[in-house]
Amino acid sequence: MEREPSWIDDLRAEMDDAPVERFLARAGGMRLYVPGQRLTGSLLVTLAGRDIARWISDRYAGEYLDVPSARAQARGGLRQALSEAPDTPVNVLANRYGVSARRVLQVKAELAAETEPPLLTAMRKASSE
Repeated sequence: MEREPSWIDDLRAEMDDAPVERFLARAGGMRLYVPGQRLTGSLLVTLAGRDIARWISDRYAGEYLDVPSARAQARGGLRQALSEAPDTPVNVLANRYGVSARRVLQVKAELAAETEPPLLTAMRKASSE
C-alpha cells in the first residue's frame, strides 16, 4: 500500500499543521539534501522555514529526503481513507482529496485486487481467457 514516508507523519505529529502543509506544497516532488550544521541559506530552509529545517536536520543530516508530490500525498490519503472506511461515498472522497470520482473508483478497484484471495484471482484470470 502506498503511504507517505513515515518522516512526514512524525513531522506532522510534532509541528504545527500550517507550516508543514506549506512546506509540502512548496517541496512536493523534490529530492532534498539535508545539511547538518550549516542550515543558513540552504534550499531546505528556503522551502521549509527554520523550525522545520532544524527538525529535519536533527534527524536526517547528510541524507537525501524525497518529498512526495501533492498528487502522491492525495493518492496515499485516498488509499488510506478507502481502506479505513470503504463505504464512504465516492463523490465525498473525490471532493476531499481533489481527484475525480473515476480516480476514486480506480483506487477502490486496486485495493480490492490487492486484498483478493489468490484462488479467486486465478479463477478470474482463467474465466477471462
